[in-house]
Amino acid sequence: MSKDEIKIEEVTSSEFKEDYKLKVVVVGDSGVGKTNLIKRFISNTFSANTKATVGVEFLYKSYKINEQAFKVEIWDTAGQERYKSITAAYYKGAKGALVVYDTTQKSSFENVDKWMTEIKERGSPDIKIMLVGNKIDLVDEREVKREEGLSKAKNYEIPMMEASALDSTNVKEAFFDLLKEMYKDLSKKIDIVENQSDKGREGIQLETTEEKTKKGCC
Repeated sequence: MSKDEIKIEEVTSSEFKEDYKLKVVVVGDSGVGKTNLIKRFISNTFSANTKATVGVEFLYKSYKINEQAFKVEIWDTAGQERYKSITAAYYKGAKGALVVYDTTQKSSFENVDKWMTEIKERGSPDIKIMLVGNKIDLVDEREVKREEGLSKAKNYEIPMMEASALDSTNVKEAFFDLLKEMYKDLSKKIDIVENQSDKGREGIQLETTEEKTKKGCC
């Protein structure tokens, strides 16, 4: 494996112990398919009758990234405006964000700007962001061209991918690409921790200096 290659492996053993935690928030308008994208990634399931998320929920899965143990938490945030005050606090500690729009709903694509603004205002300064256009299986209902998504992503200088939670197209790839970008930033901090005593390292969540300062002393 080359120096720059990042290898991600799913871990199923119940005896597996994670040393680190990675938190990802998935945001976007209500109905764009955030919950099904997460469930397809975590458990390879899909439900056509998924109800709107109330507040915030999260699922997790264990992975080895370059042989280091991670608990990856994927947080599902409600897209409705009335839950905005509830979900705001859940950006805390997130090192990655998936911004999702529905390729069959132009308004959800236009609202990507709103979600990007919220991430910039409430998220960590070093948060990694991926833009995802969901529901590409609904070919005849498409309202947002792939080129439009690529252009939007280019404006924000973030990667973009189209996906389908229904048939699993690019779901794993989108999450893995985001995790790899997150890992690139965190690997330097991990090296520092690995060189320190192992005592108390289990389950640690790496944080930016700014986040530690905000916590204060008490």
